[in-house]
Amino acid sequence: MNGYAIVLASGKLERLQAVGNIAAIAAASEIPVDVFATMDGLEAFDRETIANMDFEIGPVGQAMMTAEHMDMALFNENLARAKELGPIHVYACELSMDALGKTLEDYDDVFDDVLGVSGFLRHAADKQVMFV
Repeated sequence: MNGYAIVLASGKLERLQAVGNIAAIAAASEIPVDVFATMDGLEAFDRETIANMDFEIGPVGQAMMTAEHMDMALFNENLARAKELGPIHVYACELSMDALGKTLEDYDDVFDDVLGVSGFLRHAADKQVMFV
């Protein structure tokens, strides 16, 4: 195995945070990571969604967001910082963007490129794939 390939299809805050944390720790450990944001996972990176904090949030997410003793960076911030630490690439799903009529400019700046599923699978060929 040569790193991790994470397919992020969920827009639930707890899952987004988990992917941001896993990717950041792997990158800091010099473990290559490719993140493919698709479906609701991609929509969580929409600039307006982030600005309005308009995420599906469960009880753990609510606790993380309201706990005064926790100062957690948001998933997009974790991914951006991870890029400064190690080998990580974040890709937006072309199919999801096409379905919604969006471009990369509609999303947070964390993305390196837009890929289709086949392009991502080529990147993931030598990696452990995780689906979130």
